[in-house]
Amino acid sequence: MDRRRFFHVAGLGGATLLVGCGKENKGQGPIAGEKPQESAPEPAESDVNDVNVLNSALDLEHQAVAAYTAALKVLRGENLRAARTFRDHERAHVQALSQAIKGLGGKPNQAQRSYRFPRLATEDDALRFAMTLENTAIAAYIDAIPRLNTADLRAEGAAIVGAEAEHLAVLNGALRQRSAPAAFVTGQAGR
Repeated sequence: MDRRRFFHVAGLGGATLLVGCGKENKGQGPIAGEKPQESAPEPAESDVNDVNVLNSALDLEHQAVAAYTAALKVLRGENLRAARTFRDHERAHVQALSQAIKGLGGKPNQAQRSYRFPRLATEDDALRFAMTLENTAIAAYIDAIPRLNTADLRAEGAAIVGAEAEHLAVLNGALRQRSAPAAFVTGQAGR
């Protein structure tokens, strides 16, 4: 490189450095002699997406807790014991999702004050409604898992969808249907 070219490149570098030393601070950190800004950092876009996806799943889990609680009034024997267990599983899912959301800096959705469920007059009514909820949850998790941005969150979603599929198998058996009717669980009846 000849001398003229060297000074040209050096001049451009110096000018760039001087432009970067201006008073305006756009998030590069505090300027010497000034106090740093006290604002909270903006959550990453991927975290905001994860919070939204997890809150959607959390809404379904809150609904499932309420549904199993309502079903307890008409269930008996083994079906009653299973519904209590499933309700407790759904509560654990609520807890895990809420923790994950808080860990991302988000605010977990709260359960609604009440839910509108179909009339659950018989055990079959309650079991069929629970199957609908479990199928809905499975389909929702299958949709949500690939949209989560970390392996840990995807693994947590997969663990939950596995439990929902177990619930569905037990409900199928309680309704005298094949417990595992298909090689792939999609959350959509008949597939």
